[in-house]
Amino acid sequence: MKQAGIPCRVVDVMPKQGIVMTDRDTLGNTYPYLGNVMMICAKADREFHPSAHFHVVQNQVDVQNPKNAMWHPFAVPHWKQPGIIPRDVHRGTRVENIAFVGTRTNLAPELKSEKWSQALANLGCHWVPIFDPKKWNDYRHLDAVIAVRGFDNNPHPHKPASKLVNCWSAGVPAILAPESAFMAVRQSDRDFMVIRSIDDAIQAVKTLKQNPDLYSSMVENGQNRAQEFSDEKVTEYWVHFFQNYVFPQYPQWLDLPESVRLFQFSKRYATLKINRMRNRIRKNRGIKSQGAQNQRMSQQFSS
Repeated sequence: MKQAGIPCRVVDVMPKQGIVMTDRDTLGNTYPYLGNVMMICAKADREFHPSAHFHVVQNQVDVQNPKNAMWHPFAVPHWKQPGIIPRDVHRGTRVENIAFVGTRTNLAPELKSEKWSQALANLGCHWVPIFDPKKWNDYRHLDAVIAVRGFDNNPHPHKPASKLVNCWSAGVPAILAPESAFMAVRQSDRDFMVIRSIDDAIQAVKTLKQNPDLYSSMVENGQNRAQEFSDEKVTEYWVHFFQNYVFPQYPQWLDLPESVRLFQFSKRYATLKINRMRNRIRKNRGIKSQGAQNQRMSQQFSS
């Protein structure tokens, strides 16, 4: 940020006044009222934090949701994977190595099944999931990447479009579930292939394998789209955020009566607690519902 012209420095002690930015994990589960300090929280896929006036989010859904207005969300694209090694151009349009790049818990159960690996084998393809974070930047031998957390229509409103942007940057076609972050940046069918079931996934691989022109078109399109998410472009988003939102609002925010700022903080804190309580209730209801369903199934089998 300093190189981009934003005056800043690293601190390890909270100042009495000023603008401070940190990430949600660093803030943890303590929620102090910060007085004359305007806190900016890089939220990632976590909860909003009551002590923060601004939240930098990675999905436009967080901004578009009117319920989030009190948290002052501002969307900035996530940085792409550092040190991406692009796909080897000598692989041409071959479709053999199909990969998932990420943590095992973010891969749909259907894509861990024998049906999936066998279907790929029948197409002359290899299933090569990459779970090791040290290898997440290496796309040299990958011919397509599939990313599905689950075939349950969950839009995952707090997740970024990182997997898609990484594929664009690496020159690898992406096969994705219709998550909100992906759909928000989608401009054409060439951006990525949308799948809603394991059968869709199998068909997508088959389509890519049988259509070299489509493969080449998706790679070329992705390389063009990747320019929109280069490090330089993401830096421009950050500079715009500070120059047009943070810096102009800080003096106005300081001019507010202390009672108003304290009320705003208290409202955010109460909202966090209420949301947590609602989530616990939903979770408990889900567990009870699943338990009742399992009991009914057991009774059916026993009878």
